[in-house]
Amino acid sequence: MIPSTYQGFRTAPIPSGWVQNGERWDLWWNGRSVANITPAPGRGVRLHLDARKIFETKKVFAASVSQGKRYAERWCAARLYSSLPLREAVARLTDGTPIQPAPPPPGLPPTREQQQQARRLAEATATATARVKEALEPAKPPATKPRPKDARKAWVREGLDQLRRGV
Repeated sequence: MIPSTYQGFRTAPIPSGWVQNGERWDLWWNGRSVANITPAPGRGVRLHLDARKIFETKKVFAASVSQGKRYAERWCAARLYSSLPLREAVARLTDGTPIQPAPPPPGLPPTREQQQQARRLAEATATATARVKEALEPAKPPATKPRPKDARKAWVREGLDQLRRGV
């Protein structure tokens, strides 16, 4: 079973502050869930606090979600930001702006072979694109050859025109 704090391969910003997931509330700090609140049967809500440096957790109950949030904020802030005053520590802990992942480090410049490969790929892409565009163009009607004029047909047509005009 995958734990609720597993982040996987993350491309989205890392959550920070309180995040709701269904009926569960998680307090995120520094890329990990340090507290979560879940409904408890008949007792309000259950708090699971895990903000200590060592692997000790604390489980308590609260009457409501808001009371559980206040308790979790103060408990975690006192342990994570012990050098700051409590109000400032709580404000910093509950700041909801997501943490942007660091940009990837710059790589080495491309080698001559990589540049050559990129050039070949660009040329192949251009020719393939041209072929696709050509294939997608609407079909042109076949060019008709001019038919030779038949003198007899022209003579008949001219005679019919004269008859219609009454000449």
